[in-house]
Amino acid sequence: MVARVTLDVAVRREFDYLVPAELESSVHEGTRVKVPFGPREVMGVVTKVLDESPHGNLREIIKTVGGQALVTPPILRLVRWIADYYCCAPEVAMKAVLPDAVRKEAEGWRERLFVRALPVHGELPKLTKRQTDLWTIVEEWRELPLQELVRLAGTTSATIRKLEDKGLVSIAPQISERDPYGKEHILPSQPLELNAEQATALKSVIDAMERLAKPGDDGAKPGGNSVFLLHGVTGSGKTEVYLQAIAHALGQGQGAIVLVPEISLTPQTVERFKARFSHGPQQTLVAVLHSHLSAGERHDEWHKIRQGRARIVIGARSAVFAPVEPLGLVIVDEEHEHSYKQEEAPRYNARDLAVVRGQQEGAAVDEAIACRIAIVRRFQPRRVAALLLHRGASNIDFLDTLADLPLDQDGSGIGI
Repeated sequence: MVARVTLDVAVRREFDYLVPAELESSVHEGTRVKVPFGPREVMGVVTKVLDESPHGNLREIIKTVGGQALVTPPILRLVRWIADYYCCAPEVAMKAVLPDAVRKEAEGWRERLFVRALPVHGELPKLTKRQTDLWTIVEEWRELPLQELVRLAGTTSATIRKLEDKGLVSIAPQISERDPYGKEHILPSQPLELNAEQATALKSVIDAMERLAKPGDDGAKPGGNSVFLLHGVTGSGKTEVYLQAIAHALGQGQGAIVLVPEISLTPQTVERFKARFSHGPQQTLVAVLHSHLSAGERHDEWHKIRQGRARIVIGARSAVFAPVEPLGLVIVDEEHEHSYKQEEAPRYNARDLAVVRGQQEGAAVDEAIACRIAIVRRFQPRRVAALLLHRGASNIDFLDTLADLPLDQDGSGIGI
């Protein structure tokens, strides 16, 4: 068994390695591995598994990293497309889809000591007043971090250990996830009633999602639009259309990615999505990916997605690579924003990658904009269905083409 590996070093090619018998069950496409490379040992990603290699004298993989493949097959296809289309090395494209916090060899989880109340049979053992107060807190919480208990009780860890000696609690290390919004108290929200234009827009997106979920008998992709331009001014109700489209995707067992410009990624934006999906039949975690997260927070948020616990992802341009599987919907909010363009290699546009990923994975793509004038001509060559929301804009006249824009009084330019 042979594995073809893209290394984390800039060599612009892939290398074949033998898979030792003890690692055959854990080496798959997308698995992170450690391999020998010259006198060094480097990390890489398995991009293909072969029965044999045309090359001789192959060296063996040293070990695998992580319990599951970090790069899913759909993301591997996207990596190959990026390397080909944007003319960059495979390792550069691979680096873009895996955050630095995830690519490290060592596990990035944070462990903390937790205190857990144990069942009490019969009467409590004799306790001092301080121990009794401490036990009351533990009994109420049932489980909490050791340092948090020390803070709440105003005591020391030595006193808590006395309760452990008496068989009332257990103290053991446990993974403690770093959630950037973990301390926020978010009130659940309910779906709002849609107006006629919102309902029409939602139906178009849902119809496309259902059509894409049912490929033809010959395996061919179904026809029809799968990319939509949802146009509406601020306050026209675009976000409610997003939320209800995402709820439909979750009901079909799929996930969703919401791309938002970095400047618009405010706590209020995130809380609106968390409030909608924090309860009810479509309850799921909502992961957030953006540049202001710490390395630990990014590690934990990314793994929530990969493990399937967070089926909704909100983030800036790099969130287009989130390992949501299966993917049913990609939303690009304010798609005209320049912040979707990556200025370092690979120099991709997240809006365009959203469309490509949607085509590759059979997901609907909904691009939204509040100002349509600048992009009308750019969208004309593409197969994009326009969905218009006019609510809140009764005093605004929309112009369909740039040719219809009025000129300044001297006729030299555009006047608005």
